[in-house]
Amino acid sequence: MRTIQRQHGYLPADALRALAERLETPLYHVQGVVSSFPHFRLSPPAPVEVRVCADMSCHLRGGDRLRRAVEANIARTAQAGVVVKPVSCLGRCDRAPAAAINDTIVDDLSTASLVGHVDAVLAGGSVPPQEAAPPAGRLLLDPYDGERPYQAVRDLIASRDTNGLLASVKASGLRGLGGAGFPTGTKWEHVRRAHGDVKYAVCNGDESEPGTIKDRFIMDHAPHLIIEGMILGGIVVGARTGIIYIRHEYERQIEAVQHELERCAEQGLIGPDVLGSGIAFDLSVFVSPGGYICGEETALYEAIQGNRAEPRNKPPHSATSGLWNRPTLMNNVETYAMIPLIARRGAEWFRAQGRGADSPGVKFVGVSGHVTSPGVYEIAMGTPTSELLERAGGVLGGRALKAFAPSGPSSGYLPASLIDTPLDFPHMAAVGSMLGSGALVICAEGTCMLDMALNAVRFYRNESCGKCVPCRVGTIKLTEILLGIAAGRGRREDLDLIVDLSHAMAETSICGLGQIAPAPITSVIKHFPDEIEAHVMDRQCPADVCSMAE
Repeated sequence: MRTIQRQHGYLPADALRALAERLETPLYHVQGVVSSFPHFRLSPPAPVEVRVCADMSCHLRGGDRLRRAVEANIARTAQAGVVVKPVSCLGRCDRAPAAAINDTIVDDLSTASLVGHVDAVLAGGSVPPQEAAPPAGRLLLDPYDGERPYQAVRDLIASRDTNGLLASVKASGLRGLGGAGFPTGTKWEHVRRAHGDVKYAVCNGDESEPGTIKDRFIMDHAPHLIIEGMILGGIVVGARTGIIYIRHEYERQIEAVQHELERCAEQGLIGPDVLGSGIAFDLSVFVSPGGYICGEETALYEAIQGNRAEPRNKPPHSATSGLWNRPTLMNNVETYAMIPLIARRGAEWFRAQGRGADSPGVKFVGVSGHVTSPGVYEIAMGTPTSELLERAGGVLGGRALKAFAPSGPSSGYLPASLIDTPLDFPHMAAVGSMLGSGALVICAEGTCMLDMALNAVRFYRNESCGKCVPCRVGTIKLTEILLGIAAGRGRREDLDLIVDLSHAMAETSICGLGQIAPAPITSVIKHFPDEIEAHVMDRQCPADVCSMAE
């Protein structure tokens, strides 16, 4: 389907019928898959389609104003063939605001620069490619200091000590760094013990939540560590096929990983006979058709299998019934990239890099929003949030800090008074939030927290797959309530309904999207009650952001 759309700009009906015939599958199945991914089009697009990111970090850095300004410019100049509309997070939170012009992403935009790009495309030109920012110095993550010898794989092939490597991963205290924080060694052990002749190793590089950009950085600067971690994991659990799943917006990162895979194949590090060991491990890239829900592991499996990206009911879990219902090891980009470091330096060395027994290792955190130097920072696990904010240059423009989200919208918002909270799993849980995937979003004084909650809840509404009623209906209802409050129609009963909805969604939604979708507004109600009170009871927005009128 991606190939067809690249060829035609959309998916013509006759091409879909031909595809269904070639695959010997019903046409309704093909159409169902198409309808589940927002990236696919069923009709020809406008000559120039401008999609401006509307989510969290871009919202804080003027994305909505940018979209309105470009719309006004197009209307004023009567430019035909240009369509402007909002789009979900493009993964450029450190260079907000961002937009996509005919699927080419541009970032760090002003009205003048975006208008210039549009004019260039209208004139038959193209948007210039943007390069990856170099890392600020040596990465502690990389035990090879930029070289790519894959020594950890060579050592494991020579020793065959898979038990020893598994023990090191468990002793390191490494937890899943994609959001859930499940102990990595335990997950590996479950897959290793699972019965079955066919097993898979999958890397989740979807990374579609607003504020989350650190996996993109790792794919840019250390793709060899992701690949080596997957080879090691595959050998340990008995998987012979690996798949790196990457969101389609990450074109440069896809190329970097593909190039490194070609290099590995030439050196015999992957393929039917890894380094002459008799062990097979094939590794390839699968490019996501798009959609935040694909970050949920079972929805990701369904996408790879050519189905609608809808989460499965659990149990069974991935360790016994993952991809193609086979035992599957699923970790995210950052988690796999940590494995060579543990293998080469040892579990105790890895633990010692953190700030405390409950904060082992290192962590990558994307910092965005109202911050002077947004970007991806490598920190010791357990680093106080205030220290990371200082490293990132402090709050933009010297303004006071009002709030922060430790991990994008799913973590909810915390007040400035909690800025010294260490960035690790236990400390963030203790204040009612989570470390999650590591996406620190900063909100300066003057930000309307109701507006930020609405922005985040609307993102979840837009990205819900619609499979389960609590999420499909709940996200719509939450958005309607918040829109009503922002327009001056709020009632005290709305707050009670939000609490009831949040509880129902957390308890009954199939996957994490529905379970955490209320977190932005419930956290604002908890930590910023006076601001909510002003909106609901006084019909006033203290930040003068909400219209408070029909």
